Amino acid sequence: MLESKDVAAVIFHSPGFLVGINAETHSKLRYDATERWVPDAYKRMTDSIALRELAPKFDKAIGSVRTSFYNPTLAAKASTRVRI
Repeated sequence: MLESKDVAAVIFHSPGFLVGINAETHSKLRYDATERWVPDAYKRMTDSIALRELAPKFDKAIGSVRTSFYNPTLAAKASTRVRI
């Protein structure tokens, strides 16, 4: 597979049960074939994995932004202002 692009294409595009490979091994072979024959796609795949790990951190960041911009004490003081 790492020496023949045709073999890599067959393994990549065929379902695992047709080539007689279990799902975990088939997934790894597809990943390895992408790394060898389509390096740009491989880079995008690894970048997407990094982004997936970053997403759960957004909730914490959103919560901290809200608390830094909104202060109930200051809001209460602002509501007592009188405009003329």
